[in-house]
Amino acid sequence: MNFLGGRGSAASFVPAADCLENEDKMLQFGIFAWFSYPLPIAERLKLIQEAGFDAVSLWWGDENEDEKERQPALARKLGLAIDNIHAPYPNANALWQDGLAGEAYLRLLCSCIDDCRQHGIPTVVAHISRLSIQPEVTPIGVARIKCLVEHAEKREINLAIENLNCIPHLDRIFAQLDSERLGFCYDSGHENFNHPDADCLARYGHRLFAVHLHDNAGDADAHLLPYDGNIEWESVKQKLKKCRPIPYLTLEVDFKREHPQSCLYQGLSAEQFLSQAYLRLQRLS
Repeated sequence: MNFLGGRGSAASFVPAADCLENEDKMLQFGIFAWFSYPLPIAERLKLIQEAGFDAVSLWWGDENEDEKERQPALARKLGLAIDNIHAPYPNANALWQDGLAGEAYLRLLCSCIDDCRQHGIPTVVAHISRLSIQPEVTPIGVARIKCLVEHAEKREINLAIENLNCIPHLDRIFAQLDSERLGFCYDSGHENFNHPDADCLARYGHRLFAVHLHDNAGDADAHLLPYDGNIEWESVKQKLKKCRPIPYLTLEVDFKREHPQSCLYQGLSAEQFLSQAYLRLQRLS
């Protein structure tokens, strides 16, 4: 890893099906494997494949260890590429605070990088703050992320940091740490709800590794389908064209059933919801 002023020379770890950067490849469609229908993982993945999606992003929590470890093989057996895994975030703000909790979270993120290497997955998406409460930007937080990036370089895995309530933190990280393994995961819903004036794609698009596309009305992190909230999707579409190329437009539409606008999906089967999701990506692409 180099500090600002030099380029990293990390080796490429790019399984053919999961290649992060391929400008000649037509942009394909992905979706987070959890999409608000409580079905077994094998059934969810099968429905995703039948709906026409090319790739999935996988939740990497420990709620069911056996299920977690089965996900990559199940997805690939169906012909689905794996865009990334999403690391758990039990106490993301602790990363910026002195103490054992911050060290434990760093170890958790490092273990997710190790799991990516083991399963041939190119990228881990990580939270470095909570959405609701912004921690102070601290030297110990930057130092921990530097350690995390160095671990990602050694394991030849990409680290994509997601925008939550952490724009000053992202600014500091990307200003101080320069590595080909360090990039950005753009979350459209978080931007619209939490920091609508940040213009994250203009700010960090040159380091784009992944996207979490979903909508809301600016009042909650509702995870609606695109075009069901008030995000200006034509603007997002045009900005994405100017960003670092990525292979998948990926939805993260685990909509909140308690949110009033979730009534838009009332009565839809999982198959019908996924069909609508695929059509929204076609409209956006």
